[in-house]
Amino acid sequence: MKLPRFTTTLAFRISSLFLLMLVISGGGFWWWLSGTTVTGDMAAEEAAWYSNKAEGELDELAAEMAASFNDSQTMTQTAVSYGRDINRYDAEIIIFDSDGQHIYSSQPDSLFLAVATVNPQLMHDMSSGDWDYNSYPLPDDVDAYENRIFEVDRLFQNNDTAAPVIGYLAASYRPAIISLDDIETAERKIGLNAILLLLVYSGISGLVIMFWTTRRIRRLRDGVEAFSSGDLKTRVPATSGDEIGALGRNFNTMAHSIENMMEKLKEKEQFQRNLIANISHDLRTPMASMRGYVETISMQGDTMNADERERYLAIINGNLVHLDKLIDHMLVLSRFDSGQATFQMEDFPLVELADSVLMRCEGLAAERNISLDLDLDGSPSLVHADPLQVAQVLQNLIENGIKFNRDGGHVVVGLKSVGNLMEVSVKDTGLGIAPEDLPHIFKRFYTADKSRTRAVDGTGFAAVQDHLGQSSGLGLAIASKIVAGHSSMLQVTSILKEGTTFSFSLKTAASQDEMSQEG
Repeated sequence: MKLPRFTTTLAFRISSLFLLMLVISGGGFWWWLSGTTVTGDMAAEEAAWYSNKAEGELDELAAEMAASFNDSQTMTQTAVSYGRDINRYDAEIIIFDSDGQHIYSSQPDSLFLAVATVNPQLMHDMSSGDWDYNSYPLPDDVDAYENRIFEVDRLFQNNDTAAPVIGYLAASYRPAIISLDDIETAERKIGLNAILLLLVYSGISGLVIMFWTTRRIRRLRDGVEAFSSGDLKTRVPATSGDEIGALGRNFNTMAHSIENMMEKLKEKEQFQRNLIANISHDLRTPMASMRGYVETISMQGDTMNADERERYLAIINGNLVHLDKLIDHMLVLSRFDSGQATFQMEDFPLVELADSVLMRCEGLAAERNISLDLDLDGSPSLVHADPLQVAQVLQNLIENGIKFNRDGGHVVVGLKSVGNLMEVSVKDTGLGIAPEDLPHIFKRFYTADKSRTRAVDGTGFAAVQDHLGQSSGLGLAIASKIVAGHSSMLQVTSILKEGTTFSFSLKTAASQDEMSQEG
């Protein structure tokens, strides 16, 4: 069963702890009272005497007193001796004559002076069998001796119940000797003890509750201090459902977010360092080449023939084109990274777009004696995409297929309609990509291991991999970004020395119309 929400609050837990301590302290106080109050065997014995033995013993004592009524010494000794026996029950006895005069008692030094006479008629009435000893014979004087009597027996001459009554034996509770000053003093002591007990209880309860609360706060503080000192993996215990537990969970969430953010910042910083190093390298290489040719033309321009000068200028122009392309690619990537890249989606025939891109690449393919083909599987259909961006993807992939191919190889662009998607592939018969390099080819400026590539296919393949590091690294990164912007993913499969295939998919115009109608 799910507990109410308020039971997880800190206030409820502190209150529950306070009440628990109150119950424990109350139980301890009750146990202390039980141990310090007259209870147990003595109380049981006293109750048994009053209910079972008192009446019989007093009847026997009355008969004994009647037999020795005229012997004052014996009467006194008997009364005092019996008084010592019942003293532990807080009881005492007095012998009155038939006129109600006090003649003997178990406490001769006190009762003889305190109780001199009683009403003989009252004694006679109280000794009858139907007297209610729970009543007050003298209601106007609640402290009177008569109100404490619990048994009265008549004394008959020669113990003959038909003879005249010669006296009465009265048994009473011992009086409580206490004054108003004593009562006031006791009340003050009780009040002071209660205040002292309340202060002690409050102090102990406050210390326990503060220790329990501050211990959890200290753990949270220690975690925050460790985190602020640089230990980003620090977490605090946060299993409780109250406010401190919620604060701990929020701290852990914040710490996890900051830790991830710092990791990303470190990765970004490392990426920026690598990017700057790669850009510097890629810019330095063509610039160094151009500087060398420019210096050669400057120093030997007069003696250089026209063909040689034209070749040097063509090399310089090629390097300028390469620099322009590299800078353009970096600008495109920066727009993707900043989220400023836009896509102009429209419906267009992908077959015509692929055919036009292949025509633009025929000159480059002819230099390497590489054939370009378009393979259409199924009826052509319109796709919903950005034609300029898709054309750039196709051109990058086709150019890579040409540059990394063998002389006399093939590059095939495949279009296959599958449901509401048009699957696009660019397959070449080139040298392929090593398995360990495949996961990294979409990273910017990634360069394959040249020593390994040379071992595969000599200097030609090494040159191809050099070019992969310089140009296609950015081209593939841009192509991957463009394909991702079309809700797809650029995938690659490759077999070393056999060829490579890049593939992605585009939504058809029909599927886009259905989505619009559903929306």
